[in-house]
Amino acid sequence: MALLGDELVTALRGRLAVAAGLALASLLATGCSDTTTPSPTPSGTGKPTGTQSPSADSEDDQGKRAKAALETVSPDDPEFVESGLERVSEGVHNLSPLKKGKAYKVSVACVGTGTVKVVIADKAPQSVPCDGVPTGQRIENSPAQLPIDITAASRATGMVAWQIVSIPS
Repeated sequence: MALLGDELVTALRGRLAVAAGLALASLLATGCSDTTTPSPTPSGTGKPTGTQSPSADSEDDQGKRAKAALETVSPDDPEFVESGLERVSEGVHNLSPLKKGKAYKVSVACVGTGTVKVVIADKAPQSVPCDGVPTGQRIENSPAQLPIDITAASRATGMVAWQIVSIPS
């Protein structure tokens, strides 16, 4: 009879082990099927995934990218005149003091969505996409004060950077 009891205990242990394993697997599978939205960045990398749109970046990231697109001249260089960074929704409305009659280059980079309208002095408005690609306009025989106006086109969002550098004669 003792042998029968030992065989029964062994059989029950085996079945309990299988049942416990199935229950554990079920709990683990349920715990892994989270219905929340996944993070847009891979764990620990801090870098956007390929499916993330440029507009999903934080303003800080957009601002860094916009400034980096224009950083061809250091603020310590003699050619550097002035620069700025603003939210597209707020726009840029600046009156920059320059040396009358000299040549300058005004560069603009926008990062986000949509386009911005750039008006420099009395030049025709220029449409600049918020794709992070810098664009520039050469100003010959500059006025003593150069007006720069950058405004958002419909539904544009993001950050816009601008920079003025003198062009050596």
